[in-house]
Amino acid sequence: MRFQKTIFTLLVSSMLAVALGAAPANDDCSSAYLLRNVDNWCSSPAQFTNYAATPSGLLNPDCFPSYMLDADNDVWFRFVAKATTVNVSVIGDVPGNSHGTLRYPQLAVYQGSCTGSMELLACISDARGANIVETFVSNLTPGQTYYLRVDGRNNATGSFQLCVNNFNPVSSPSSDCATAMVLCDKSSFTIPKMQGVGRNGNELGSASCVPQESSSAWFKWTCDKPGSLTFTLRPVNPTDDLDFVLFLLPNGVDDCSQKIPVRCMASGENVNQPFEMWKRCTGATGLRSREVDMMEGEGCDEFDNNFVAAVQMQAGQSYALVVNNYHNSGNGFSIEFGGSGTFAGPTAHFTVSKLKIQEGQELWVKNASKFSGAIVDWQYNFGVGAKPSTAKGPGPHKVVYKTTGKKTITISIETESGCKVSKSRTITVVPRPKDPEPVVDKVPELKPSPNPPEEKKEEEQSPPESTQVVEESEETAKEEEETVSVQHTHRNDTTTYWVDYKLKYIGKVYFVSDSFNLDQEDYEILEEVVGILKLNPDWRVLIEGRANNIPSDDYIRQLAANRSQSVVDYLISKGISEDRINVKTFGKKNWRVRDYSLYSRRKDQRVDIKILARQE
Repeated sequence: MRFQKTIFTLLVSSMLAVALGAAPANDDCSSAYLLRNVDNWCSSPAQFTNYAATPSGLLNPDCFPSYMLDADNDVWFRFVAKATTVNVSVIGDVPGNSHGTLRYPQLAVYQGSCTGSMELLACISDARGANIVETFVSNLTPGQTYYLRVDGRNNATGSFQLCVNNFNPVSSPSSDCATAMVLCDKSSFTIPKMQGVGRNGNELGSASCVPQESSSAWFKWTCDKPGSLTFTLRPVNPTDDLDFVLFLLPNGVDDCSQKIPVRCMASGENVNQPFEMWKRCTGATGLRSREVDMMEGEGCDEFDNNFVAAVQMQAGQSYALVVNNYHNSGNGFSIEFGGSGTFAGPTAHFTVSKLKIQEGQELWVKNASKFSGAIVDWQYNFGVGAKPSTAKGPGPHKVVYKTTGKKTITISIETESGCKVSKSRTITVVPRPKDPEPVVDKVPELKPSPNPPEEKKEEEQSPPESTQVVEESEETAKEEEETVSVQHTHRNDTTTYWVDYKLKYIGKVYFVSDSFNLDQEDYEILEEVVGILKLNPDWRVLIEGRANNIPSDDYIRQLAANRSQSVVDYLISKGISEDRINVKTFGKKNWRVRDYSLYSRRKDQRVDIKILARQE
């Protein structure tokens, strides 16, 4: 609803700007329009305009012609990168398939600051009157803000459609089935160019509705979980005619010799008929759940619409998809998958030592990806302000951030078959705290007793029945220890026994005073825990609830138990079995911090979440 309201407001503002001759709201870099969705996203046709835009004051890039009477009618957009590659298209008054009134568009991509220096990353200007421009930029830093500058060549103004796809790149496509790109998940991506038919230009066969290849790209995959398959192909240039054939590979993903066509699409122009008669057979194409036909031949028949029925994939079956640019223009396309079925492949994942760190503090990042076959490449991008910014290999890798804020870390892995998948996660870097001021003199009641007890023997708090209570000495509770002993009880009697576990991960959830409510940052940590536990079904989790030492022991124990239960409830709600969870609460005599300052007391208002693997 918010997105629709934003679009409506922008459209109304644009129309008023045109009517009144006022500059668009995104006339300057400082007021650049924020693109919140950059995952294979396109605006509505003619949604944006550069009519009445004024010069931004930034020098034109080299590819923008500088004529004496050129008014520099540029408008600005910005987005925060989620992945490492972006494809941007500006579509105006394209002959035969108009998406606006802008002619001779030009586009520049920048990084930097509107009030400081701006670095030009890409630039393209329409010199031939195609009324569409498109560019790719790679090696983006996730979490970094990038700017798009849209103008019209030769003082041109008008409305246009903007398309942005920010994605992690896949392998380069092949024009032959035997060497096709292997897909292992349903992430969307864009193919920049299609050229040629490869070594074998006669692979489609007589059973296909597509007579021959002109510029093709082949993809293959194997179904993991059975279910439906849908996809949408969008040509970069909306005037290009995309055809496709989906094949079943009965002998597996490595054998294309006996492939069977299961869906075929060749719809397109009805020669010598007005465009309106066959417009529905242009633009996007693919498989759609509400369709019933399995093939559309050449031309545009009465019931053709450029889409055919979805496919029900079966586990273990392999498929091949060939996409053909009938116009042989060299332009590429984007693909977006849907449906309930999944592709077989590795699971990209990594662990971090902490989800919240201080500026300048070390962070350790380690690969946790899983695959039944061989993973041959690991690539990391640690985001804005990281040193180092990238790394190769499984790790662990040490990273230090010199700036604060949300940081996006991405791992991309590749298998020996060329399959690539990626995973991104976010951590928070906070400013290094100032040294705490002494408060002992101001709050004398917080002074430690003259003879503090030498032993800190634990006193157990009985948690709710849904959890198990374990005892643990103070020494084994220390974070730096790698072995944790956990007490278990046999189901059929009351006999207890101890098991040693190896500590694999520690997460910390901090609470405000007297509270056991979780906040947004806590959910990020808990999602990390859930992800690790689901990837490792034999591992357990130990929940340790704590509070500070000011109230009574009964109050502290109850507050610690409530905090622990908040974490337990969340884990169970996310599918973590109750019998994998152990709980421990600490009372007043078990205060962890030896410093009685206000700063230290706050550090003890937390729940420690320890993920444990049983020692062999």
